[in-house]
Amino acid sequence: MRRPLVRLIGPPQADGEYLALRNVGSDEEIVHLHDYERLYGVPGLYEHIVQELLACRSPQVATDALADALTELALEPSEVVLLDLGAGTGIVGELARAIGIATIVGLDALDAARTACLRDRPGIYRDYLVGDLAAPPPELLTILERHRPTALISAGALGGTHASGAALVNALALLRTANPVVFTIDERWTRTDAPGGFRTLVARLLASDQLRLLRRSRFQHRMSTSGNPIYYELIVAVTGSAKPPLTFDR
Repeated sequence: MRRPLVRLIGPPQADGEYLALRNVGSDEEIVHLHDYERLYGVPGLYEHIVQELLACRSPQVATDALADALTELALEPSEVVLLDLGAGTGIVGELARAIGIATIVGLDALDAARTACLRDRPGIYRDYLVGDLAAPPPELLTILERHRPTALISAGALGGTHASGAALVNALALLRTANPVVFTIDERWTRTDAPGGFRTLVARLLASDQLRLLRRSRFQHRMSTSGNPIYYELIVAVTGSAKPPLTFDR
């Protein structure tokens, strides 16, 4: 399938960012930046828009931080079982492979993400599961527990309309003590407890023995479709001995 020409539309509309897609000989199609099913349907289109045109850095920042954490914790990448929460088209999984992690389990809420990943990056994940970890069916938890993950990464997949705090807590419940955890999240969501916010949850996890902070920093996640920088936080931690509840309701 031929990739359409892309025109970024800015400033963003009230309900988010938009693109105009145009194939040769056809009219422009206006698409929301987060219309994943539409964008994932064309090989390489999502990466072209987000990674190239909008210069998204979260996948690289998160995997670099994971590599540093593994070194700090004296863990061999080849022995890690990594859970990639919000795996999308597999960009993070591919980068994790490059730092020596051979066993990766992907999880996303969208069937379209799994389809695109298996199409464009076959063999990256040992298993790629589809489901909502905020309200996981028992069979999903059973499969995840069977994989016995020993590290968690989530690059740009938390907060707002993405994965909720409950999904993060339930992912942490799958880990054991002294397992590395890396996630990036829009700083707007770490500063609020409004719907989609993570302020109290992150503070609670870090203040308890559930997560021990290794590093927390601010970075430019990407540009908006209007050309303005969007800033995220990087949080790198290690699980403590206290286990979060299997389910979480804020």
